[in-house]
Amino acid sequence: MAAFQICAQVWLATSLLADGLAIAGQALLASAFANKDHYKVAVTTARVLQLAIVLGIGLTAFLAAGMWFGASVFTSDAAVISTIHKGVPVRWSS
Repeated sequence: MAAFQICAQVWLATSLLADGLAIAGQALLASAFANKDHYKVAVTTARVLQLAIVLGIGLTAFLAAGMWFGASVFTSDAAVISTIHKGVPVRWSS
């Protein structure tokens, strides 16, 4: 349960971080739609998509490395750390 709670809290924190990009993109798009500026809509959509891909890849790499190598920041219990490593989708050794 401790490992689940750690993984859930880390997931929630990164989810809220990504949500900030989504909210900003929605506000920009709503403004462009209201002004009927179709060029700005297309440019904003493309840019938000680019940033979302970069943010997704960056968070994936950061979380995979952070949870794999930094799980001991949250707990010193070996069983909990082992369970956290099972929840991380990246394996560093074969």
